[in-house]
Amino acid sequence: MRITAKELADILGGTLEGDSGLVISGVSAVECARAGDVVLAENSRYFKVASESEASCIVTAPDIGRPVVGKGVVLVENPADAFIKVLELFQPVEPKPPIGIAESAVIGRDVQIGHGVAVGANAFIGDRAELGDGCVIHPNVYVGADVVIGENSCLYPGVVIYPRCKIGKRVILHSGVVVGADGFGYRKGPEGLRKVPHVGTVEIGDDVEIGANTTVDRAKFGATIIGSGCKIDNLVHIAHNVKIGRNCVIVALSGIAGSVQIGNDVTLAAQSGVKDNVRIGDGCVVAARAGVIGDLEGGSVVSGFPARDHFAEKRAQAAWLRLPEVLKRLKVLESKVERLDARVKGEADDDIDH
Repeated sequence: MRITAKELADILGGTLEGDSGLVISGVSAVECARAGDVVLAENSRYFKVASESEASCIVTAPDIGRPVVGKGVVLVENPADAFIKVLELFQPVEPKPPIGIAESAVIGRDVQIGHGVAVGANAFIGDRAELGDGCVIHPNVYVGADVVIGENSCLYPGVVIYPRCKIGKRVILHSGVVVGADGFGYRKGPEGLRKVPHVGTVEIGDDVEIGANTTVDRAKFGATIIGSGCKIDNLVHIAHNVKIGRNCVIVALSGIAGSVQIGNDVTLAAQSGVKDNVRIGDGCVVAARAGVIGDLEGGSVVSGFPARDHFAEKRAQAAWLRLPEVLKRLKVLESKVERLDARVKGEADDDIDH
């Protein structure tokens, strides 16, 4: 991909300062830019570094950018958003299976396959499964019986979809995702732990992306639900009968226990955990490593364990950091009190003697 600084400015709807004929052939981070690269400078510090780098072009905001000799500076109102277009321009073409069914793929009975579908080598498609138009099934994917996958969805190598699950349109499942494994349900009895059958399913909405090695368990009955527009990171666990609303963000290593209900536009930051049967309202933010053990009203921002109001937790953490100093002062005060007690006792004894 090669483009001039002027062409890039036009695509981004920005204003160009500098040489309009500079050729851009790549995209890079500021710290490792080379000649021909375009970089993003979201603040003055990064703009200074970019100005001194080998980068040929800088995308930045009007209140930050200024002409730089030998470089093109593209001024846009929202540099970070504009740079997404830059990344899309220079994104490499991703290899994918050719349209059609690979010779080594296994296709069950009564499978419905839409137009323009690609099924890669060694993929398995179970009986009565449905693949919508434009689906891409990479090599070594398992799609169980009666699974429905919406149009233009993409399943990367090693994805496993257990039987009867439903996947929406334009869904992206990265390698190692497992949808529909049994939920973790056992009952103690005289003979040990008895497995509870899970006869439900999983339903994933449209425009969902799920990162590598994330697991979504099937419901005991009914459905585990992930709403449209959700973005889920790598190594997340979603237990049986969880219901997640629309446009939620769940970051790596988070765990959601059974029957949790999460509203729309909720963020769970990295390594956060949610206890079973908890309800989280719309627009909540759960900070990294927080543990939610009770219901949260809509709009709550919480952190810590057990999770509580973020600002209250910050004050508590600040007090905790002062604890060693407070203990030292307490020991000094205790020593003073002991000496005063001894003095008072001595004076009292003297009064008795007289």
